[in-house]
Amino acid sequence: MTDIAGTPLKPSPRADAMAVTETTPGATPATVTGPDGAAPVENGLRPVGPVRRTVRRYLRSRASGWTLVALIVVFWQAYSGVHYDPTISSPDRIVETWWREATEGDLLRQLSITLRTMAEALALAVPLGVGIGFLMGRSRVIWGLSEPLVEILRLTPATAILPIYILFLGLGDQMKIAVFLTGGIFPMIINSYAGARGVSKILAETAQTYRLSWLQTQKEIALPFATPYILVGMRQSLGMSLVLAVVIGMLSGNDGIGYYLMFAQQNFNLRQLLAGVLTVAVIGYLFNAIFLLLEKRVTRWRRGTQAGEA
Repeated sequence: MTDIAGTPLKPSPRADAMAVTETTPGATPATVTGPDGAAPVENGLRPVGPVRRTVRRYLRSRASGWTLVALIVVFWQAYSGVHYDPTISSPDRIVETWWREATEGDLLRQLSITLRTMAEALALAVPLGVGIGFLMGRSRVIWGLSEPLVEILRLTPATAILPIYILFLGLGDQMKIAVFLTGGIFPMIINSYAGARGVSKILAETAQTYRLSWLQTQKEIALPFATPYILVGMRQSLGMSLVLAVVIGMLSGNDGIGYYLMFAQQNFNLRQLLAGVLTVAVIGYLFNAIFLLLEKRVTRWRRGTQAGEA
């Protein structure tokens, strides 16, 4: 290559250090090697350094969320120390009140009452919900008979039926169990139905190959396949029951965590109220984390099945 005067041009050191490979259809993308042995750059993008990779990995992790929570608490504490506001209590005083209520007050007793009632309701909701939803997913006849009634009741808020339950069952534990059952059974039905309905063709063909009976197919193939959906339904039912426990205690209860919160609100005890809210939030988070861990451990085999199908 020459200039206008015909003098040969020598490549510059930077141009000599850059090596570009052309690509053809179906070949790998063009690779540009940077000067001085720098990391290759594909498709014209700059390489991601170790610092940026670490930051990106951190932002995508759960630790970043906990960092945000910590920053909110620190800001809340600092604001409470500078600006006095009777409607805003500082986090350290809320924790102090929580400890006093947990060790000397009525918080843990009221919480145990709520958890016991929830456990009794879920002991009924889980087998009933799984059974109804699973049969709806595996039998078109049962689906046709039960789908309209399930949809009507599912779309009716449990709190709307609360006056009827109070009229016939009173204000005791039977009423609370009935409300928890009404609110918690439908996530079980819907998720169990989705799991039973979504059995893959490979598993269905396997059952036909081994000539399994209908009952054996449900027990050995359909039920294990639907297990992840069932666990999701249990997690949703538990969350719904916790919400209803608070609402029922506020509206018509005489004990439980909802009653505890309403009692604190009526006595204008903000710290006690926030201590109760903190307790409900922590319990809900722990329940969710436990079920997520259980779901991962129980359904390891399914990830391998999905990889094989892909």
